[in-house]
Amino acid sequence: MSAPQPGSEFFTACQNIKNDLENHTKRRLEPASRFISHQDLLQIWQTEDRIHKVLYTDRRIDDDLHNIQDNFIAILSTLVSIEATHCLANFRSLFLAGNITDKDLPLEREQIETFLPDQSELVDQFEIIQCEFCPTVISCTTPLHCVSSKRRLPFEIKPEKLGIGGFGEVELVTITPRYWETDSKSYNNFAYKVACKKFELKEAFLKEHKNLTILKESLTTQHHILQHYTAVDHGPHNYYILFPYAEHGDLHHFLYGGAGSYEIHNQFPGIPEESDTAIFKPLLYQCWALACAIQWLHDYIQVDGEHIMCAHLDLKPDNILIRNDASSVVGKWMISDFGISVLEPQKLGSGRPLSVRGCYQEPTIEVNPHRGRGTYRPPEAIIRTGSTVTANKIGRRSDIWAYGCIFTEVLAWAIGRREGVRHLAEKRQIEATNDYYWDEQFAQSLSPQATGFKVRDSVVRWLKHNQNSTERVVGEWVKTIEDILVIDKEHRPKAQKLVEYVRGVYKSCDLPQIRDSQPLKSPAEPSFRQPSSSSSSQSHNRSNSRSSVLRSEPISQPPSPSPSQSSSQPSSPLSSQPSYRMPESKLLPHGKKHVIDTYMSRTSCQGKVPIAVVSNDKVEILNLDLTQKEIEEVGFLSLFGKLGNAEVVIEGQYLAIWGFCKGSRKGEGKRMLHIGEVNSGFETSLPIVPELVLSVAVSPHGLFALVQDKEIILLSWSSQSSSDVRRTLTLPSSDQSFTQAIFNANGKFLFVWARSSKHESLYVWKVEGMTDEPDFAVHYSLHRFHWNTSVMPYSSGEGCVLADDQNRYTAVTLNQQRSGTHSVEPERIERPFDTLNVIVSCMIGDEYLLGLVKSGHLITARLYLHRFEITRRENQTHASITRGSEVLEVPKSFKQASKVRVYEQLGVATVVLWNETSFFISDLPPSNGHH
Repeated sequence: MSAPQPGSEFFTACQNIKNDLENHTKRRLEPASRFISHQDLLQIWQTEDRIHKVLYTDRRIDDDLHNIQDNFIAILSTLVSIEATHCLANFRSLFLAGNITDKDLPLEREQIETFLPDQSELVDQFEIIQCEFCPTVISCTTPLHCVSSKRRLPFEIKPEKLGIGGFGEVELVTITPRYWETDSKSYNNFAYKVACKKFELKEAFLKEHKNLTILKESLTTQHHILQHYTAVDHGPHNYYILFPYAEHGDLHHFLYGGAGSYEIHNQFPGIPEESDTAIFKPLLYQCWALACAIQWLHDYIQVDGEHIMCAHLDLKPDNILIRNDASSVVGKWMISDFGISVLEPQKLGSGRPLSVRGCYQEPTIEVNPHRGRGTYRPPEAIIRTGSTVTANKIGRRSDIWAYGCIFTEVLAWAIGRREGVRHLAEKRQIEATNDYYWDEQFAQSLSPQATGFKVRDSVVRWLKHNQNSTERVVGEWVKTIEDILVIDKEHRPKAQKLVEYVRGVYKSCDLPQIRDSQPLKSPAEPSFRQPSSSSSSQSHNRSNSRSSVLRSEPISQPPSPSPSQSSSQPSSPLSSQPSYRMPESKLLPHGKKHVIDTYMSRTSCQGKVPIAVVSNDKVEILNLDLTQKEIEEVGFLSLFGKLGNAEVVIEGQYLAIWGFCKGSRKGEGKRMLHIGEVNSGFETSLPIVPELVLSVAVSPHGLFALVQDKEIILLSWSSQSSSDVRRTLTLPSSDQSFTQAIFNANGKFLFVWARSSKHESLYVWKVEGMTDEPDFAVHYSLHRFHWNTSVMPYSSGEGCVLADDQNRYTAVTLNQQRSGTHSVEPERIERPFDTLNVIVSCMIGDEYLLGLVKSGHLITARLYLHRFEITRRENQTHASITRGSEVLEVPKSFKQASKVRVYEQLGVATVVLWNETSFFISDLPPSNGHH
């Protein structure tokens, strides 16, 4: 019996649905990119009456409404779009009783023909239209997505071109809500912008993806390397790698005042006027960060127990992206584009040079240079054709040359902004056919063949002109460029030395200016260093040890040193750091009264530490300048209600406050909780009952861990709404209760302490790829009673120190042991400890514990800081804490401290002590072997 013919109600409903589908379709004018999200489909089909009218022949549809809404709305939408009336009339027998659901889309033609037999035109339409209803979800936890070309990518607006690289173009794409999975089951609630590098050649795509994957999987990390999110293989000639979006473009745009893409002061409103020397320090901080990133690429990548060396080989301002950073007026500079980079395992099997008969052979990368031209290519990258073909190789030292060129252009910008960079470029091109930083050197003969290379004369003259600046930092900057732009790659500094050089220039920003500068020797004049065993030889002026670097005599091409030459040391400064006076310690009043709680962030940015100070009705945000050793007030956030007692945590720009608000009557009150961001304020709507929150841990990346008795709620500020619950963690042992949670300083590990009447436990989760089960757990027995325990993570997160209120300290090393299933009784051990007589303490990196010690009584009493050493044992969970040594005496006028922090930047450790009335700040003397 044939199905009854549809009536006007059916056609009206179908037309309304088609109109709604069209209105909700993204990129509707682009046939190959059109799609509609599952959330919009749910909204369109949420009215049950619509389903009744479309499936007009089915009288039992009420029993299956939820099943249809959950599993068949994409198929229904496709059938309505192509007006497949017969399928709609027989929907139950074809689909509800069948084995095809929305999850099977897109269907192959053979599958479509099973429910549309002998209807080739409708089959063709279904095959095309179905693709609009099954966009793919992109997950950051999946390294490579292999997506059928039939499925649409969830880019909701037409991509905006950002730039063109050697092997692909880069576009800004906007991912529609709920189609960007940051980790397991955590999705974006708002449109999310990412940079998308598109490749047409699969070989280029696979090579860059392989390189990026190695960088991402390294046990060590570097925050100024742009790591990718994931990659997508979307069929022939459509290959994508997704990256964080660099809001401020690249360094080329910056150096050229926006290069027509933006106006520099709109993008960087904090940049001072051209004559203001305050710009040097933020610029040099980013240059130092880039040098550290290069050192990491060259020497510190570790994957699967193997040491990987990386030569970038394409460093240039276009490949240095600038991301937003509220603490930096010039943004955060990051190295990108590893398309032609070379990554190789260290051939010698060790990070140390291999000694062979007194000569030292270092692990190297040597590859043939790519053809092409470029401002930042080193002289060894030249490829000749004709009678002479060079056999020279390029590698990590080529990156050093490129950095030197970029460093020069940043100096040009610091002195003269965009016009300064243009002027330098014009100088390089005078009487030249290119704008290299080097020239070929020709012998005094009729031979047309070049005999070597030299730094371009116009560059030498420009450096010499600026070397006499009354700004000390400019002179140091020029000398450093001279040390980097060395023609002979074997004598060019390595990355480690590069970091030391740039760090020295950065530090010179705080030295007095040169009032009466004396003319320095021309870079063309040779200088000689007299060997001396006395210590006085270490105090030579840096300019004297550098003036021969840019000499014009040629280096033969290619260099072929004799054995004796190959063991000689390259020309380098006598000291890797400039001489400077160590700043004096300071003891100053902080001026804060009626303080309920104070917290100093464990992380600093560009030498400034955020501090949160809570009083009755507000939290004040301060910045402690580690270099100037001064405190400045940033602002305050009002609190909702008068506080009785409270605790506060701030890490970077994120903070949390919890405690009790006073009631109108004595004895009345209620618990309160505020989480927020310094610039945005507090979130007013939280998906949690504040009364249940015992404490809060804050990550510098905006992750909040709200500790309750039996569970921890993780909220992510990055979702733009803290009401987005990222994950809930529960205890493996049901009889225990949580007492504390804390992230390590870089936010990569979450440490949790829990206890019961019989045992106490440390649980640790890795934040990236977090699962319900802890990545590490250790359980301790309790015989009669417990002491309150605090967890102090190592900086790296690879361990922690447990401290109880009886000054018993236990050092724990993570060995990645799983906690076991919830049903298995954990193995408990006795908790080892070392007793340390300290008032307050904190970690210094991973190797030391700093404690404030009081000795003597009354007039003989003294306060001093003591550095304790943590000695780890191989394959052991616990490490020992040894006595170490006294490092610094604290003034007697400083009363007992309540807070202590140590901050490491540019190789210097600075300690800060805080008490009720004042703060004490001082640089610490270095320890043996401590960096």
